[in-house]
Amino acid sequence: MTDPMPVAAPPAKLSWYRRLYLRVEALSSTKHAVAAMLLVSVVDGSVFPIPPFALLVPMVLAQPKKWFRYALLGTVASIFGGFIGYYLGDLLRQGAVSFLHIDLNMRIQRFGIDATLGELLGQNFWALALLCSVLPTPFKVVAIGSGMVGVPLDRFFLAAVLGRSVRFFAVSGVMRFFGPTARKWLRV
Repeated sequence: MTDPMPVAAPPAKLSWYRRLYLRVEALSSTKHAVAAMLLVSVVDGSVFPIPPFALLVPMVLAQPKKWFRYALLGTVASIFGGFIGYYLGDLLRQGAVSFLHIDLNMRIQRFGIDATLGELLGQNFWALALLCSVLPTPFKVVAIGSGMVGVPLDRFFLAAVLGRSVRFFAVSGVMRFFGPTARKWLRV
Protein backbone atom coordinates (compact mmCIF):
# COMPACT_ATOMS: atom_id res chain seq x y z
CA MET A 1 0.00 0.00 0.00
CA THR A 2 1.38 3.39 -0.90
CA ASP A 3 1.18 6.50 1.21
CA PRO A 4 -0.93 9.25 -0.22
CA MET A 5 0.97 12.19 -1.60
CA PRO A 6 1.29 14.96 0.96
CA VAL A 7 -0.91 17.87 0.11
CA ALA A 8 0.82 21.22 0.17
CA ALA A 9 -0.82 23.76 2.36
CA PRO A 10 -2.40 26.58 0.41
CA PRO A 11 -0.34 29.75 0.57
CA ALA A 12 -1.36 31.98 3.42
CA LYS A 13 -3.46 34.89 2.33
CA LEU A 14 -1.43 38.07 2.52
CA SER A 15 -2.74 41.06 4.42
CA TRP A 16 -3.71 44.18 2.49
CA TYR A 17 -0.66 45.93 3.91
CA ARG A 18 1.73 43.21 2.74
CA ARG A 19 0.13 43.10 -0.73
CA LEU A 20 0.47 46.90 -0.99
CA TYR A 21 4.08 46.74 0.19
CA LEU A 22 4.92 44.10 -2.42
CA ARG A 23 3.28 46.15 -5.18
CA VAL A 24 5.26 49.22 -4.22
CA GLU A 25 8.45 47.18 -4.04
CA ALA A 26 7.74 45.78 -7.52
CA LEU A 27 7.77 49.34 -8.88
CA SER A 28 11.51 49.49 -8.11
CA SER A 29 12.29 47.44 -11.21
CA THR A 30 10.31 49.59 -13.62
CA LYS A 31 11.42 52.61 -15.61
CA HIS A 32 9.22 54.72 -13.33
CA ALA A 33 11.07 53.70 -10.15
CA VAL A 34 12.49 57.15 -9.34
CA ALA A 35 9.16 58.88 -9.90
CA ALA A 36 7.41 56.24 -7.79
CA MET A 37 9.96 56.67 -4.98
CA LEU A 38 9.49 60.45 -5.06
CA LEU A 39 5.73 60.11 -4.93
CA VAL A 40 5.83 57.53 -2.13
CA SER A 41 8.32 59.71 -0.20
CA VAL A 42 6.05 62.75 -0.46
CA VAL A 43 2.91 60.87 0.50
CA ASP A 44 4.75 59.01 3.31
CA GLY A 45 4.96 62.30 5.20
CA SER A 46 1.20 62.69 5.24
CA VAL A 47 -0.94 59.57 4.85
CA PHE A 48 0.68 56.64 3.01
CA PRO A 49 1.29 53.47 5.06
CA ILE A 50 4.28 52.19 3.04
CA PRO A 51 7.75 53.67 3.65
CA PRO A 52 9.76 54.84 0.64
CA PHE A 53 12.52 52.41 1.62
CA ALA A 54 10.50 49.63 0.01
CA LEU A 55 11.56 51.25 -3.27
CA LEU A 56 14.92 52.72 -2.23
CA VAL A 57 16.51 49.44 -1.15
CA PRO A 58 15.90 47.45 -4.37
CA MET A 59 16.77 50.50 -6.47
CA VAL A 60 20.16 50.90 -4.79
CA LEU A 61 20.81 47.16 -4.99
CA ALA A 62 20.05 47.26 -8.72
CA GLN A 63 22.16 50.39 -9.39
CA PRO A 64 24.62 50.88 -6.51
CA LYS A 65 26.44 53.78 -8.16
CA LYS A 66 23.28 55.90 -7.90
CA TRP A 67 22.91 55.45 -4.12
CA PHE A 68 23.73 59.10 -3.32
CA ARG A 69 21.32 60.48 -5.93
CA TYR A 70 18.50 58.21 -4.74
CA ALA A 71 19.11 59.14 -1.09
CA LEU A 72 19.16 62.87 -1.88
CA LEU A 73 15.99 62.74 -3.98
CA GLY A 74 14.20 60.64 -1.38
CA THR A 75 15.23 63.00 1.43
CA VAL A 76 13.99 66.11 -0.38
CA ALA A 77 10.69 64.46 -1.36
CA SER A 78 10.19 63.13 2.17
CA ILE A 79 10.74 66.58 3.70
CA PHE A 80 8.24 68.06 1.25
CA GLY A 81 5.75 65.36 2.28
CA GLY A 82 6.53 66.16 5.90
CA PHE A 83 5.39 69.73 5.35
CA ILE A 84 2.08 68.44 4.00
CA GLY A 85 1.71 66.25 7.09
CA TYR A 86 2.71 69.12 9.37
CA TYR A 87 0.02 71.36 7.92
CA LEU A 88 -2.56 68.56 8.18
CA GLY A 89 -1.66 68.27 11.85
CA ASP A 90 -1.84 72.03 12.27
CA LEU A 91 -5.35 72.03 10.76
CA LEU A 92 -6.36 69.22 13.12
CA ARG A 93 -4.94 71.17 16.07
CA GLN A 94 -6.77 74.35 15.12
CA GLY A 95 -10.00 72.42 14.72
CA ALA A 96 -9.59 70.57 18.01
CA VAL A 97 -8.57 73.69 19.90
CA SER A 98 -11.60 75.62 18.72
CA PHE A 99 -14.05 72.68 18.94
CA LEU A 100 -12.92 71.48 22.38
CA HIS A 101 -12.16 74.99 23.67
CA ILE A 102 -8.59 74.07 24.65
CA ASP A 103 -6.58 76.99 25.97
CA LEU A 104 -2.97 76.53 24.84
CA ASN A 105 -2.08 79.68 26.78
CA MET A 106 -3.04 77.98 30.04
CA ARG A 107 -0.15 78.46 32.45
CA ILE A 108 1.29 75.38 34.17
CA GLN A 109 3.14 76.10 37.40
CA ARG A 110 3.85 72.74 39.00
CA PHE A 111 6.85 70.52 39.62
CA GLY A 112 9.26 73.36 38.88
CA ILE A 113 7.62 74.05 35.51
CA ASP A 114 6.48 77.54 34.65
CA ALA A 115 5.25 77.71 31.05
CA THR A 116 2.13 77.59 28.95
CA LEU A 117 0.77 74.32 27.62
CA GLY A 118 1.55 75.43 24.05
CA GLU A 119 5.16 76.29 24.97
CA LEU A 120 5.72 72.93 26.65
CA LEU A 121 4.38 70.97 23.70
CA GLY A 122 6.12 73.04 21.02
CA GLN A 123 9.52 73.35 22.66
CA ASN A 124 10.02 69.74 23.65
CA PHE A 125 8.35 67.80 20.85
CA TRP A 126 10.94 68.78 18.24
CA ALA A 127 13.57 66.54 19.88
CA LEU A 128 11.12 63.65 19.67
CA ALA A 129 10.44 64.60 16.03
CA LEU A 130 14.19 64.44 15.33
CA LEU A 131 14.57 61.06 17.00
CA CYS A 132 11.52 59.58 15.29
CA SER A 133 12.65 60.91 11.90
CA VAL A 134 15.75 58.72 12.16
CA LEU A 135 14.19 55.65 13.76
CA PRO A 136 11.86 53.37 11.81
CA THR A 137 8.83 55.36 12.91
CA PRO A 138 6.25 56.26 10.26
CA PHE A 139 7.24 59.79 9.25
CA LYS A 140 3.60 60.79 8.84
CA VAL A 141 3.18 60.30 12.63
CA VAL A 142 6.09 62.65 13.28
CA ALA A 143 4.91 65.26 10.78
CA ILE A 144 1.23 65.27 11.72
CA GLY A 145 2.09 65.08 15.42
CA SER A 146 4.43 68.05 15.14
CA GLY A 147 1.69 70.10 13.53
CA MET A 148 -0.87 68.95 16.10
CA VAL A 149 1.19 70.00 19.11
CA GLY A 150 2.37 73.22 17.52
CA VAL A 151 6.08 72.58 17.10
CA PRO A 152 7.47 75.77 15.56
CA LEU A 153 7.89 75.25 11.82
CA ASP A 154 11.62 76.08 11.85
CA ARG A 155 12.25 73.44 14.53
CA PHE A 156 10.21 70.85 12.67
CA PHE A 157 12.13 71.68 9.48
CA LEU A 158 15.47 71.25 11.27
CA ALA A 159 14.38 67.93 12.81
CA ALA A 160 13.04 66.69 9.45
CA VAL A 161 16.16 67.67 7.49
CA LEU A 162 18.53 66.10 10.00
CA GLY A 163 16.47 63.00 10.68
CA ARG A 164 15.40 62.16 7.15
CA SER A 165 18.89 62.83 5.75
CA VAL A 166 20.41 60.45 8.26
CA ARG A 167 17.77 57.82 7.57
CA PHE A 168 17.84 57.97 3.75
CA PHE A 169 21.63 58.22 3.47
CA ALA A 170 22.23 55.50 6.06
CA VAL A 171 19.86 53.01 4.42
CA SER A 172 21.08 53.85 0.93
CA GLY A 173 24.76 53.80 1.95
CA VAL A 174 24.48 50.48 3.75
CA MET A 175 22.81 48.96 0.68
CA ARG A 176 25.50 50.42 -1.56
CA PHE A 177 28.50 49.29 0.42
CA PHE A 178 27.28 46.02 1.93
CA GLY A 179 24.95 44.83 -0.81
CA PRO A 180 22.17 42.26 -0.54
CA THR A 181 23.50 40.80 2.72
CA ALA A 182 22.73 44.11 4.43
CA ARG A 183 19.04 43.75 3.56
CA LYS A 184 18.80 41.14 6.30
CA TRP A 185 20.08 43.66 8.86
CA LEU A 186 17.65 46.41 7.93
CA ARG A 187 13.95 45.86 8.31
CA VAL A 188 12.60 47.89 5.44
